Amino acid sequence: MGCSRRWWWTALWKYVTRMKKTIFSIIILFLAQTALADTTFKDLKNNRKTSYLDFILLKLESKLIQRHGIMRAQPVALRVQYQTIVTQVDFEKKDSKIIVSIMGVMDKMRYKKKKYKPKISDCNVLRNLLVYGKYGYNLIFQKRNKFLTSDDMEKIFISTFLNNLSLSDEEKDYLTENTFTKVKVIDPIHGNNVYCEGAITKDLN
Repeated sequence: MGCSRRWWWTALWKYVTRMKKTIFSIIILFLAQTALADTTFKDLKNNRKTSYLDFILLKLESKLIQRHGIMRAQPVALRVQYQTIVTQVDFEKKDSKIIVSIMGVMDKMRYKKKKYKPKISDCNVLRNLLVYGKYGYNLIFQKRNKFLTSDDMEKIFISTFLNNLSLSDEEKDYLTENTFTKVKVIDPIHGNNVYCEGAITKDLN
């Protein structure tokens, strides 16, 4: 009878010991999961899933799209009239530069009736109006004027596209210096397309 009691107490003790270990393991696992959850949320808060560069590119492109209305048809044509404007902003990782691509499709109905061969100056005017809101060219002789210099372009570009961003003056200058433009004027009737490119704050060639 005494042996039976000792066996029973021994079995009970082993059972209680196992239960303690199991409960301890569950507590440790729960605490580990809680710590992991805390770390994950901190990472989600502290690490940006979208880089700040992507945000800047998106802002540039959004601003350009908002300015498409500048190129709407004019009652009195003072420049090439367009039926479609397309803009896109990309980052070329290989050369570490931002590319602003602009394409203007000349108005098909107008240029069926009126023959006109687009020029490099039209390329520049398209860029100037979309980015700077100014022609930069004499409307009659299609020559550069003094009302949109490279310094003017730099100031306007920074104030229009890089303001209200967490950027130092050095970063703004660097982004401006490393932003380039590619512009294409499409002639849908005669195929006299014109292409020009260059720094965002310089004349395009």
